[in-house]
Amino acid sequence: MEIKNEILIIEAAVGYMLKVIKSGKRISKFKTEFSAIRHGNYFEFINLVKGPLPFMVTYRNGAVYVDDKNNQDDFDFAGLFKAGASLKIFYDNCIDFYGEIIDSDISDLTYCKLAYFEISLRMHSNNKNLVAKEATLEKVIDAIVLQYSLSMNESQTLHSGRKFLNMVKHYKSQFKTWADGTEALKNALYLIVKKNLTIK
Repeated sequence: MEIKNEILIIEAAVGYMLKVIKSGKRISKFKTEFSAIRHGNYFEFINLVKGPLPFMVTYRNGAVYVDDKNNQDDFDFAGLFKAGASLKIFYDNCIDFYGEIIDSDISDLTYCKLAYFEISLRMHSNNKNLVAKEATLEKVIDAIVLQYSLSMNESQTLHSGRKFLNMVKHYKSQFKTWADGTEALKNALYLIVKKNLTIK
């Protein structure tokens, strides 16, 4: 999977692992790391992969200081920034282990956007402590709908994106075609951009 400039490393890494899952390959070797990063548990992910932490200056409680530690109470935005090197290591290890995977159903970009969809919603949920980090994406979406007073149609749009993600992970026919699912994801992504629920 080629990483393009407009794609975040977390999209590429998680997107690639979704591709591995859809291909039917076992993910047991990387299951713990994959679960941590998907759920936005950057503290655990960094501790598992042990990539170097970047130079970072933070502002807390009226003071500015250099933050060079992996803190369990970091907001997800800070955690994601700190996880950059670990994500690159994780991605490279996954590529080395599984190699190139050809998928004629879904493009690499769509896999990246599936990752972006889930991570964006989980990040906003985690930063507002709406549900536990381990909660299902269904519960995350329900909590976000309530928090941001989204309409029933908007809720259905987000859940349609979730159903396409489930179709990829579990190969269940939530949509008649992969193209239909891709369109549902496109609509869900448009909505999270419109509602400022992105990570970019």
